[in-house]
Amino acid sequence: MMTLFLKGGPIMYPLLLCSIVGLFICIQKLLYLNHQSQKNDAFIEQIKERLLQYGKSYTLKELRSHRKVLLKILAQTIKLSHLPKEDIKDGVKEVSYIELPKLDQHMSLLSSIITTAPILGLFGTVLGLVDIFNVISGGQIGDMTALSSGISQALLTTVTGIGIAIPLIFIQQHISQKIERLIMQTERSMYEMIHFCQQSNIQA
Repeated sequence: MMTLFLKGGPIMYPLLLCSIVGLFICIQKLLYLNHQSQKNDAFIEQIKERLLQYGKSYTLKELRSHRKVLLKILAQTIKLSHLPKEDIKDGVKEVSYIELPKLDQHMSLLSSIITTAPILGLFGTVLGLVDIFNVISGGQIGDMTALSSGISQALLTTVTGIGIAIPLIFIQQHISQKIERLIMQTERSMYEMIHFCQQSNIQA
């Protein structure tokens, strides 16, 4: 493996960096989203029980200690639940604009890596081909071993770049679907909480 890496030339180093950063982002996002989506239904039922038993103030105090995006948005929903529905939605939007972008954090960087890795690989191939043509122009065209080795080296960076991008594309798609599901769950839970608070006549 190390021999192949060194054979690919200097472009292999930025490609290695792309693979490390891309993998780090994927692992970090998957762990973060798993935490954000874990036991949300159970949390919502607990919130409803707390509201019925202790009222708004106590429940909101408990929710402030949580770092989940869903619970922060539900806290704002509960806080404004005495208002008409449209006013609640407007108030929750303000919190959503702050909290929901956290779910997408680093995704643009991951997209850039997916785009950049194959281009870097192609750039490495072009540099390798330039070296090959320099060999040919130097009158060494008869040295087929050197030529085949040069072509192999030139193509190695393209293969590496594409090899980095393909798995990252699938993982990115999986992460995007998890984000979309979490946003939909958050919106659904918000309406559910509005209905619950207003139907149950939750007091402060």
